[in-house]
Amino acid sequence: MRKTLEETVIEDDDTGWVKSEVEDSEAGSESPANTGREGVRQGNDLQDSMSTLSIGNPSPPASSLIPNPIGANTKTHSFQFHLYEDYEREAATMIPSYTLPLTKFRYHIFMDMANDDIADEMTRIDWVMFSSIRIRDLVRHVSLSPEQKEKCKAMRNVNRMISHFNHIATWVSNMVLMRDKAKHRAQMLEKFMHIALKLRQLNNYNGLAAVLAGINGTSILRLSQTRSLVPAEVQKRFARLVLLMGTQKGYFAYRLAWENSPLPRIPFIPLHRKDLVSAEEGSITFVGPQGDRLNWKKFEVLGEVILPIMKSQSTPYPNLSRHDEARELILDCLMPTDEDDIYQRSVQVETTSGIAVDPSKKKFPWFANKTS
Repeated sequence: MRKTLEETVIEDDDTGWVKSEVEDSEAGSESPANTGREGVRQGNDLQDSMSTLSIGNPSPPASSLIPNPIGANTKTHSFQFHLYEDYEREAATMIPSYTLPLTKFRYHIFMDMANDDIADEMTRIDWVMFSSIRIRDLVRHVSLSPEQKEKCKAMRNVNRMISHFNHIATWVSNMVLMRDKAKHRAQMLEKFMHIALKLRQLNNYNGLAAVLAGINGTSILRLSQTRSLVPAEVQKRFARLVLLMGTQKGYFAYRLAWENSPLPRIPFIPLHRKDLVSAEEGSITFVGPQGDRLNWKKFEVLGEVILPIMKSQSTPYPNLSRHDEARELILDCLMPTDEDDIYQRSVQVETTSGIAVDPSKKKFPWFANKTS
């Protein structure tokens, strides 16, 4: 009975967020409407889709991957989840542990790993985290006050994916800066450029943007000596990705690609969250002389942001498998997370004059003597 309660009974968050703008309103419980992604699959017209925007618990997403270990002696497994709760439990295991020091040994493991395997694992992690987020949680994330967010446990699903985005950007920077010689850094940089191209092919825009954030961060962007060693053709192809995810004209290139990308796909979550913030702050929820009428125009704008996300959650990736070695390198590497420390490492390996500092005089936390 205890196991059944732990795995099937989910505590709801009664935050009363829909009435947050009404004074003296009582905190009401959420509607138990049982609608969700299934409605998106059964009809494409706006009315059917809008009917799925319930603040209650939506029905779980369907998926084509069933829990199925491929073999006893392999480190690759295929997983499938049918319930939000299953995705949520799996996502909770994807918190970075920072236990494995970055060493030359792990550098070679990573360089020998297939780019497709790394991109697939990054996409699998992103998909699990993305699928653990209920649509109502995205709205709550921009609607609730800080005090209400503390009481709303479901916020952790959105926060987890945002934190993972930042982790990937930091991880990419650290991996590139791992080695002292420019030729080794160039090899790592080129590998991540290839991984970024693969993420684009998988329509994983969240993972792609995270890798670009790491490569185009100040600490890596300044490494002119390293970049000069990356083949020009690879840099040219990578430059197209930079333009795709660029901020020009309000992320016009990305928005166009997103609208025309076939399923399955994963959205650039930070941008869509920003769109929700703009919709939330741009107009109030209740209007009228007595403030008791819903501002439907606001919810139309929210729907324009939310409906494509709902549609994306309805169609899972069919053939993603778990790669344990890639997962370890992505989630468990011991590395500095402070931007100043990372930048200091960048200056140590490649000074402004282009001459690296004597390695024997450098001390940095990448090769800290810590065991897992």
